[in-house]
Amino acid sequence: MLPLELMDAVCENLAPADLARLSYTCSSAHQAAQRQLYRHVSISSSRRNMSVVLTLARRRQIAHYVRTFSIELDSHSTPFRPFYLQLSCALSGMTELTSLHLSADPTASWILEGIAFPRMVHFACPFPVDSYVSNFLKRTPALLELEVDPTSCRNEQPAPVLASSSVPLLQQFVGSSRAAEAIIPSRPVQSVQLTAGDLTEEVATCLSDSTAGIAILSARTSSAPAALLQLLSQKMQCLVHVRLLATYTYPEAHYIVSGCSICLISFSYQAFQTFYEHIAGALNAFPYLQTFELSGMHWGSEERKDSSDRQRVWQSQPLKSESNSTSESLDVDPYSDLFYAY
Repeated sequence: MLPLELMDAVCENLAPADLARLSYTCSSAHQAAQRQLYRHVSISSSRRNMSVVLTLARRRQIAHYVRTFSIELDSHSTPFRPFYLQLSCALSGMTELTSLHLSADPTASWILEGIAFPRMVHFACPFPVDSYVSNFLKRTPALLELEVDPTSCRNEQPAPVLASSSVPLLQQFVGSSRAAEAIIPSRPVQSVQLTAGDLTEEVATCLSDSTAGIAILSARTSSAPAALLQLLSQKMQCLVHVRLLATYTYPEAHYIVSGCSICLISFSYQAFQTFYEHIAGALNAFPYLQTFELSGMHWGSEERKDSSDRQRVWQSQPLKSESNSTSESLDVDPYSDLFYAY
């Protein structure tokens, strides 16, 4: 009989169908094949492998083999509470789990009750930050990446404040502004993507309480972009990459209503010029900023050639055609990805 290390090495290079065949040869091969077959589990309604949840719930020795687990339930499948009970039981047996992705009913956060994953580094779920999620995060001390509360409602109550000992190593956050306010302060978060809610001045001030300094920020905002950027340059001086989707209504612009949409039809060149200058002035206050995107447009910049700190000079006027360009414009390729809009 081969040592376990060699059996595992052999199984790592086998396809699932071959592992299934190998598991029927002998008891030692059966265990080695199972360890590999259940190491990375991905379940979805379309794959018709939902029964794997029942297997993992009933056979905890197999659940112990799982390192990454993902389950995706589409809108056409609505499992009943007994299925979620089995899912909770299966999760409780995955004591060595390092990554968990749950795409299920947002109201089913109760399945996390009493479960602990001391080795988990990645967690994604559609649940709001309620008492179940808050208590669950206390039991994930190694967590580095968190995705939670992706579509928070405006009328929801503020999320419960996490204990100071929860997720002490967290580096990356994806979720609503509501959840971000409860989770990011006092933690070493460096990357923030707000998928719901509004990046207001109050939220930005709260996010600036990250102990590591936020370097990557993506969010939607209804605030005036220039004023918000000025605040960010004061509160988040470590920013390197920023992406903002602005829903601010510019007083200088003229709009028409088309159905349920409001369309911009007029914005004078002078207004554009002033707008660009204000944005550029705010961007120049960031010491480390490398890329900036506003509502799908990448802002142009170049490094100061006479500066030792490699600070960038940001585009301060609308792009012009080559025939109208002047020596005052930045010497940047207009077809580079800096100006690519989508």
